[in-house]
Amino acid sequence: MNFNNIISEMMQPMTLVTSTDNFVRVSTHCLYPSNGTVSVSVRKHFDLFVVSDDGDAVREVESSGLSVVKIDNRLKHVVKQQGLLVKDGTIYSPPVPVEAIPAVILLVANASKEAADWMLRNIKWHKQRDFKKDVSNLLARYFNDSMKADDVIVGDSNKQHHFGHIVHLPENRRLVVDAVTNDPSSICARVIANLDVKKLNDNSIIQRIIFDDHVQWNSSDLKLLEMGGTPIPFSSAARAIEALIANG
Repeated sequence: MNFNNIISEMMQPMTLVTSTDNFVRVSTHCLYPSNGTVSVSVRKHFDLFVVSDDGDAVREVESSGLSVVKIDNRLKHVVKQQGLLVKDGTIYSPPVPVEAIPAVILLVANASKEAADWMLRNIKWHKQRDFKKDVSNLLARYFNDSMKADDVIVGDSNKQHHFGHIVHLPENRRLVVDAVTNDPSSICARVIANLDVKKLNDNSIIQRIIFDDHVQWNSSDLKLLEMGGTPIPFSSAARAIEALIANG
């Protein structure tokens, strides 16, 4: 194998493409300030296609604790030179032909990253972050029609446990997602609930715990989360969800 092929194979896993009924989601090599991967969506518009960041730049900034309101006019100067548009915090392209999609994907991804950078430098801090709402909004983007909030699963101890989000997947599978903050009571409560469900040894139940990596965690607390389910930092949660969808 020559050098070019080696590099090509090494880079290929860094790009992940997932699809739904309405759009195709593409992860790129661009990174937000949190080091989360920039992903964009491609949607058909008659015979053309529109590429969008789905408002991820704004969500990236909001996840840091900033309040982002009426941002469109302030972001126009960031995206205008690239020929892009912004509406309700979403950066998107005008309709383009299919052959232009790869180039426009990179254009929108770079613009989304630059917009997040600009907002972090220029918006004043005056709001506490609602981490659980951020997780809920992220999941709704992928599973809006199949997700139930505050759903219940009976654990191995026959106790009912309430979970923030349960996604009902094909073949009667369920994806259980807990949002956990760096607080001893939150950690213990969610680990106990997840561990009781884990003891069912039910292969149709997939458990994921999303934790707020905007704040620093002790390694011992992260190990504790692993007892209940697979812990995922919020900054890489979108990519983890896309990989889960891609793997069926």
